[in-house]
Parts: sequence; C-alpha cells; structure tokens
Amino acid sequence: MHINNLSFMLEYIFFYGTNCHLFEKTATTAGISAIITCAEASFIVKLPEDSDEKTLEKLEDYYDELMDIDRDLAEKEMDTAEDIHTAGTTIQLKDGRNVYANVSPELLNKVMQSISTDEPNTLVCAITEAIEGPDESGLCQR
Repeated sequence: MHINNLSFMLEYIFFYGTNCHLFEKTATTAGISAIITCAEASFIVKLPEDSDEKTLEKLEDYYDELMDIDRDLAEKEMDTAEDIHTAGTTIQLKDGRNVYANVSPELLNKVMQSISTDEPNTLVCAITEAIEGPDESGLCQR
C-alpha cells in the first residue's frame, strides 16, 4: 500500500463557531488551507500535517488560548443559563464561512429541553445543506 500521495490532516475541535472561525482565519492568513466540518455539537478544523512546523506550533498555542475561551464560555453559559437574553446558533456555509443566526432565547430553551445538546447542530447543518444545495426530488425518491 502506497501512502505517499495521502495528505494526513491535523484536527482541531471547537464548540463555538466564533473561535473556530478565528482559528481558521489565522491558519489561512499564515498560508495554510483549512477545512471546516460540522460535527454533532462542534466544529472541526482540519489542517495539512505537512504544513510549516513553526507555523503549526504557533497555531497550537493559539488553539490552546481559544480552548481556554471555549471553556470559559461554557462555564459562563452554565452559570447564566436562567438569565439568557440573547441566543443563537452558528451555521457553517458550503464555502467554509461560519455565520451566526439569532434565535429567541425562549425558543432555544424549549428546543434544548426537548432534544439532546448535539441534535440542534445536526438539524441546522441539514437545513443549511438543503438551502445551499437544493434537491427538489421527493423524499421517497432520494
């Protein structure tokens, strides 16, 4: 088996789209092409493993900083879950950009009480894919 043509990827997981976008933008600015994928309740940034070692080290340090912010945000959300006045969800577009959609806190609280924490992201990703790549055939024909 020849693996010389395979490009191995380093993966970085984020739980907040804003931090994911910041990391992706920093990698791109440094000349490294990044691939972002939606996973259940997270975002994954993939970078080529054969990228410049010094740049990857700087990105690793930046990732650690962003993960600290992710943790702080999660803790803050848990502490203020009853006092939410604004809410929303991050949506990844086909071109890799992430956008933020405002959702009423009341609606988001109802959703979160009815389904698991990873299901809203799955739903949002499915809707986004349907909008950006519409398939007009009926469900039974797919």
